[in-house]
Amino acid sequence: MRSIAERAPGSEVLERLRRALNVDWRRYTALVAERSGEGAFPVLVGVILSQNTNDRNSIKAFMNLKERVGVKLSDILEASVNDIAEAIKPAGLWKQKAETIKAAAEAINALGGEKFLLEEDPKRLRETLLSVRGVGAKTVDVFLSVVRKAPFFAVDTHAMRIALRWGLSDKRSYDRVSRVLLEYFGPGNAEEAHRLIISLGRTYCTARSPRCPECPLTDICPSSLKL
Repeated sequence: MRSIAERAPGSEVLERLRRALNVDWRRYTALVAERSGEGAFPVLVGVILSQNTNDRNSIKAFMNLKERVGVKLSDILEASVNDIAEAIKPAGLWKQKAETIKAAAEAINALGGEKFLLEEDPKRLRETLLSVRGVGAKTVDVFLSVVRKAPFFAVDTHAMRIALRWGLSDKRSYDRVSRVLLEYFGPGNAEEAHRLIISLGRTYCTARSPRCPECPLTDICPSSLKL
């Protein structure tokens, strides 16, 4: 069975998803830009808070943290893990996320702070951030793509599932799926494609009982064509 890449270019898939899903992906970018007005570190905090929760909860947790503790690197360094945890409860998994935010602040501060986040080689920065307990590849790749405009494609459970169904990868490998999606959509479209794929996974290409007949890609998706 041919992959979706052999049936349609990434630009066509992107356009179909834009028309069908009506995702205001720039809203997410605007939120990131607002956070980045205070530095790169607040953006990383926001991405950590977004793990395993929805945008509404992560935004509420971020604003709570900003009001009660502060979100700048210096604010987090001075705060206790308990203070951070109390502020970010709306995001869920608040104890683990508080420990991760604190650990990330200490590691980044030791290497040069904001300057390190903004000027370090993206690949080396990626390796450093991945060494922080609780910071995963998806978190790092979201941060690098939106703050540094680096060529990384963040892969969540939706992107992993869809890449396999599209035949772009035959292995459940984060690095491989990230690479093929980046190649398929192009670095300049990675952020938008990431948000659209999440919406596709929630709306049509669900883990169980996918709505293939209604999907905007039903005529070119290998998994749909096998039904």
